[in-house]
Amino acid sequence: MLDESARQGRTWTAAALCDWLAEERGVRVSAAWLTELLHRDGFRWKRTRDTLRHKADPVLQQAARAQLEDLRLCGWTCTRA
Repeated sequence: MLDESARQGRTWTAAALCDWLAEERGVRVSAAWLTELLHRDGFRWKRTRDTLRHKADPVLQQAARAQLEDLRLCGWTCTRA
């Protein structure tokens, strides 16, 4: 099931997988124990990243860059708080 999910682009957290096991199989395990078992069986993972890059509109991005450049030409500078 995990391999098929990965092929479809679905990611699982240990907690979500524990919930799925409880609902579908009636098995209750802690996320820490499940993580240990998966690690023993050779499963590897990395932290997922939250990103909206796939929703970015290149036309709007270019317009925003142009607007920022216009502001810089007028003497505006970016300051970090």
